[in-house]
Amino acid sequence: MTISQSQHGLELPESLRLQLIEFRRRVWTIKMVEAACGAVTAVFAAFLATFALDRVWDTPVVVRTILFASAVFACLLVPLAMHRWVWRHRRFEQLARLLSRKHASVGDQLLGIIELVESESEQARSRELCAAAIQQVAASAQQRDFRDSVPNPRHRRRAVSAAAAAALVMTLLAVVPAAATNAWARLLAPWRNTPRYTFAAVEPLPDRIVVAHGEPFTVTVRLAESTAWRPLKGA
Repeated sequence: MTISQSQHGLELPESLRLQLIEFRRRVWTIKMVEAACGAVTAVFAAFLATFALDRVWDTPVVVRTILFASAVFACLLVPLAMHRWVWRHRRFEQLARLLSRKHASVGDQLLGIIELVESESEQARSRELCAAAIQQVAASAQQRDFRDSVPNPRHRRRAVSAAAAAALVMTLLAVVPAAATNAWARLLAPWRNTPRYTFAAVEPLPDRIVVAHGEPFTVTVRLAESTAWRPLKGA
């Protein structure tokens, strides 16, 4: 293992740099997958809730607005996760602090040699001692597996949840496309007066009916041609 020297001083060994870069890539990938899958699951869950509630009653605007806001909030967590896990863990010293949560000694040692590399005053005292310290820590780090140092990885579980929700949504779109499309429209624009889709639809009734006062009368209700469900009787 060799330590390169630049015109500004010592540099981290290439093996240690690659190890930290690989750890950084793993952190970024896992945390962004978690955020993206969480957002997808939340959006699909809001749609499924809207679809299910619409089958029972005409879901009020307030309820649909709450579901819409929940989905939007879940999507906003993606840029927050990007700031927390990508932007705030892009430099080697930031990664060393993250590693110290799992491997306290190695993380602290890495942070120490990174400060040595960046400190010209420390190198001016004894470049040989600094190089020896860097080499020792790099050799110790090579014997550690940093893959288990990602804090609380939940990407697999969230990916399964997102896939299950997506499969259910795709099934509804394939089996009952009209109802599913209507539920999407009512969820994505809860402030609009989008009529609820019903599988049994009737033809529009006249706004005004003239009948004899006090006499019984009959109103004929017919199912619309586009209705998907034709019950034998209704109450």
